[in-house]
Amino acid sequence: MLRCHKNFKIGPLAACLFGVCSSGPVFSQTDSFFYPLRTDWSRSTGETNLSIFVFNDLNGNGIYDLGDRALSGIATGLSQSGTPISISHTNVAGFANYAASSSRASVPISGARPYDFEVFIPPGWRVSTGNKVQTREIIPVEGSNAGLGMAEMLHPVGLERYKFIRGTFGLEAPGLLQLVQNGVIIAETEFAPDSEFLWPVDPGVYELISGDIRREVRVGAYPVDIGTLATSHSFGIEPRVINFDNMAPSGLQKTPNGYGGLDWFNLNIIASAKLADDIGYANGASSGYNVLYTSSGHPGWIGANAPFDFIDINLTVAWPQAEGEQAVFSFYHGEDMVLQDQIGLSAFGPITYQPLISGITRVEISTRHNWQVVIDDLRVITTP
Repeated sequence: MLRCHKNFKIGPLAACLFGVCSSGPVFSQTDSFFYPLRTDWSRSTGETNLSIFVFNDLNGNGIYDLGDRALSGIATGLSQSGTPISISHTNVAGFANYAASSSRASVPISGARPYDFEVFIPPGWRVSTGNKVQTREIIPVEGSNAGLGMAEMLHPVGLERYKFIRGTFGLEAPGLLQLVQNGVIIAETEFAPDSEFLWPVDPGVYELISGDIRREVRVGAYPVDIGTLATSHSFGIEPRVINFDNMAPSGLQKTPNGYGGLDWFNLNIIASAKLADDIGYANGASSGYNVLYTSSGHPGWIGANAPFDFIDINLTVAWPQAEGEQAVFSFYHGEDMVLQDQIGLSAFGPITYQPLISGITRVEISTRHNWQVVIDDLRVITTP
């Protein structure tokens, strides 16, 4: 017979920790103590979150489907009969949460009645799902954690960013600039040197034409800033995409020289949802879940010994406090700066900067006020 090596008590019950006592398995008669069935469903003393989910509708079809991404930092509101009750912003997973409870009067949703859930739209975006405001009946659910529930769940709210082609007319003399698609002139305007232009467009392939200058532009899921229009550019061989997703196993890593065949300075790779309030990092991931950023908001650079072509890159500012911050890109061949552009940024989604510049050896990246610029999907053509 095995002896008990050590005893402990649960109420009046002494039990063996090791081996089996002569009376058999002593815990068998107390299973219900550990796994009780609830028999009284009359009380609800907790709370639960009722949530609005907001997403970036990248294909603009009004459906949350594959390829769409959660939107962080979007303001939403809860009201009843036109009276505001509470405001909540979406987290890195795209959810704006409102606490509900039938036993706690201090929470936003504390009674069984209709509530209005609204999404406030950032400038330059539109609702693609047609449900900016959703009214839901909150009903009593006796025995649930909160004692309340929705008669019908809220539907996802899709936001789509308006697309445009933006740039600076960099020719030395005034000239007529045409926006052309498939041989058809979409728009044309006379511009003075250093004038900025912005034309709303749909996704597609376009040409900017001014005299002998022909500049190809490809618009995808995000608006495009070409920087300075001064010479002819077109897409050559298919560029290589560097998306940073095979790095930073711990969620944060300084980018090592040699990664992607390039050298890197003061640029870190981070998981886009590493911190709960990283709005621009979460929204700046245009593929996968890792992004690059300028460490401490200070200037960084990308370079190589052999000249390479810089095709385009997706840019977001890290924080909504810096909405409208400008990224500064300075391109060098050796010690000679050949181009400098400034690109306006948002924390709510990327803009594609598409300079199509060839034969550079270094590009310096900074911001005017030392806010972190978030980078994803850099496309380059490097020497084999």
